[in-house]
Amino acid sequence: MTLPIHGSVLNSTETFTGKATVHLWGDGNLALTTNKGVTCKGDFVHASQQKGNGTVTCEDGRLGSFEFVTAGFSGTGSGIIGTENFHFRIGK
Repeated sequence: MTLPIHGSVLNSTETFTGKATVHLWGDGNLALTTNKGVTCKGDFVHASQQKGNGTVTCEDGRLGSFEFVTAGFSGTGSGIIGTENFHFRIGK
């Protein structure tokens, strides 16, 4: 299953969109593109049915980690990329 992702870096004008692909066994991957044209990719796992965490690597060298909570086909999350905090929405 593939779900859309929308988010932003806090205290910045940087936003991103992309998609998360979730596998039946609970893990998955994501691909994001920022409004500055930077591509970021990552992987995640579900720690439970509603919670998970993952990592992301951007082509500009930034690394990050994040946590999320889901309810069905939607959810929210937050993390750090480089030295900045970000938050995101999963689903429509």
